[in-house]
Amino acid sequence: MAFTKEQIYEQLAKEAANRFSLKKEKISPALNFAKDTSADSIDVVELVLEIEDEYNLEIPDNELDSLATMQELVDYVYVHQA
Repeated sequence: MAFTKEQIYEQLAKEAANRFSLKKEKISPALNFAKDTSADSIDVVELVLEIEDEYNLEIPDNELDSLATMQELVDYVYVHQA
């Protein structure tokens, strides 16, 4: 079953809020993981691993730099979901 962008956004927002100790209301499509959170690289990798498991996909390491914002991550998952 393919997920809509809205479904992906809602799930990723929940995961990001939990991972980065943010209120879900603080999560927006423009959220930049490096600039807008206290996340370090390990936090981001752990979030990516959760997403890979949840959506049965693999995000190559060389793609991570292009996934700086919530919207970029949602778009990537939407296009590459299994």
